Amino acid sequence: MSKTLRPTEALLLAVLTLSSQALAFQVADFESGMAKKDVMDKLITQWNFDKIEEPSAETILAYDTSSELNRRYLFSFCKGKLTGFEQDIKPSLKALVIVIQNYTQKYGQPSRVYANTHVVSNGEKNVLGLFWKSGLEHIGVKYVILPNIEQMSLSFEVNNLCYQTPRF
Repeated sequence: MSKTLRPTEALLLAVLTLSSQALAFQVADFESGMAKKDVMDKLITQWNFDKIEEPSAETILAYDTSSELNRRYLFSFCKGKLTGFEQDIKPSLKALVIVIQNYTQKYGQPSRVYANTHVVSNGEKNVLGLFWKSGLEHIGVKYVILPNIEQMSLSFEVNNLCYQTPRF
């Protein structure tokens, strides 16, 4: 037997649905749920990246070729809608501590911590990832140490049907 919602219940349900959508990420000009074409259009017309590539049907990679700029955006999509955004920042222990401190103050203790060492072709890959949950959004900071380079990125993801969040 189905229950018919009263007008006040229907209004409350609509407000809760819209509120939960508002809790998803919005970073720079990009917000979760954007169509892939809209993300690509913004990248081409409003951002000045040296390269914009589509390594897969569900990914856009935008970056500058100069390593001094350290500007790289990775967009992940599920069924054509933006579900993840990752932004590289200049890696340093100081930056890592500041990000962790700021996120902990804003979101509380991390909901997930990932620390691991992998063997890669030219040595070891050490990874540290901390992730916080805020509404529908997973916010993360990742630090990777490879034999010849260190990388640091901030990530923003929403739950979706295509992949498990947060990604390590």
